[in-house]
Amino acid sequence: MGHDKSFYERYWSDSLITVNPFDPPPAPWSQENFQYHWRFFKPYARGVILDYGCGRGDFTQFLKPYAASLHGVDVSETALQMARKSTTGIDFQLLAESTIPYPDNFFDTIFSVDVLEHILDIEATLEEIHRALKPGGYFLIATSEFTRLKMMLILIVAFHRFFYPTTPHIRYFSRWNLADLLIKKGFKPIDYQKNRTYLGFIPQGQLVAAQKV
Repeated sequence: MGHDKSFYERYWSDSLITVNPFDPPPAPWSQENFQYHWRFFKPYARGVILDYGCGRGDFTQFLKPYAASLHGVDVSETALQMARKSTTGIDFQLLAESTIPYPDNFFDTIFSVDVLEHILDIEATLEEIHRALKPGGYFLIATSEFTRLKMMLILIVAFHRFFYPTTPHIRYFSRWNLADLLIKKGFKPIDYQKNRTYLGFIPQGQLVAAQKV
């Protein structure tokens, strides 16, 4: 199973234990936050676009001016109901297990923004994204990034809070192991940027552009 449906129904209903300050239910996207990400993604985003793991559609709605047609999928019907109420002109569909409910080679661009770190069966998910993406299409990612220094600081300062058992983050990526996994699943990583930093140099996360080969 790629996702825990019951967990994310409770997650989007805001009925979870919120001890872990690192992983609260996400706040609505701001224009500033979108523009920060968009500066990196803009050269690659085009055509028929999918927001994979769209949640309540905060990020998805910002993509409307840039898409020929726009789609979002999520495992939580609660989140999708919020997405459908907050915006129009976007096709929101329920994600059953890891299966994207669209044909092969359908999308020019697939976004996965703050999603991969939540997924249990990451291999099945990447294979399904590869299937639904057109040859030469772009897979655009925002996810976690861990370095030795970052892990050392977590171990010293906040180990029990960061790895609290209710955290929705179950995957921890480095720049290198994410690139290696993408290559093994039929993608070519073509661009990378730290997604903001702690202390000016420790990555909070990473932004990655990969192309289906």
